[in-house]
This record gives sequence, C-alpha cells and structure tokens, in this order.
Amino acid sequence: MHPTRPTMGSSSESSEAQVPPEDLHKHRGRWVAFSADGRRIVASGVTLAEVDAQLHRAGEDPEEVLLERIADGSPILSGSELS
Repeated sequence: MHPTRPTMGSSSESSEAQVPPEDLHKHRGRWVAFSADGRRIVASGVTLAEVDAQLHRAGEDPEEVLLERIADGSPILSGSELS
C-alpha cells in the first residue's frame, strides 16, 4: 500500500480533483484507502487490518491504493506537553 495520498495543495503530477473535504469528515479518526488517482474512497477502517480486509473483499489491489489517516480533531501531545 502506498503510504499516503497527495493532499489538496500539494504538488502532484495530476491536476484532477481530489475527494472533497466534506466527504472526508465522516471518516475522522479512521484510516482511508483512496483509489490510485485520489478521486474516490475505496475502503475505510479504524485499523489498517480492517482496511486491508475491506480492500480484499472489494477485489481492490492493496498495492494500488493510497492511505491516509484522517485526523479526528484531537490534539497530538508531544515534547514538553508530555512532561
């Protein structure tokens, strides 16, 4: 599986539209597998294993998707915030 999909505003070889942010909202806190062109969601799950199982059931090649974890809005603590 590819580690991530191109995000809106990032450089990409393609100028095709990506999945609209409002469609991603319902996947907050989950892993999402996008089609290789980044235009559609092909699977979504809490764990990568769940996404992989969905991909196999749908007949999708896990090596041909782009993965991204959609932030759930919770802050990520690091550095001095953890001390």
